[in-house]
Amino acid sequence: MSFGNTLATAVLRSPIHRMMSGSLLVLTYTGRRSGREYTLPLQYVEHDEQLCIWAGNAGGKAWWRNFEAPASVTVRLRGEDATGKAGVIVEPVRRTEILRAYLKRFPHTTPSGRPKFFGTRWHPDDDTLASAAESMVVVAITLD
Repeated sequence: MSFGNTLATAVLRSPIHRMMSGSLLVLTYTGRRSGREYTLPLQYVEHDEQLCIWAGNAGGKAWWRNFEAPASVTVRLRGEDATGKAGVIVEPVRRTEILRAYLKRFPHTTPSGRPKFFGTRWHPDDDTLASAAESMVVVAITLD
């Protein structure tokens, strides 16, 4: 795990988690092929009683592939541990709704999923939003 991820995870697991836990959670899961346990701090939005995580630049990341078939996870959310099931959202309409929720919660979000704090913000119309959602990867967690 990178230094930044290690630091964020440590903060999220500490008594001072409130400084970050409104937008980040700690996801712990077992690798589908390796059987190893992995832990990542990830940005999330709450949508339709699920925790939704946009895997920005998904082609360069592997963690989300563990949820192409639903799998059990543990999350550290707002200072508490919880268990649940995580799975990739395949329905484009649902991904569009989640992308809209992301943009509302994190207005600096760009089409790649990375923030942009300076310059013109991304304000997609409905067609552009739907088009962007076609290629995005979202993992949704339903807590037990």
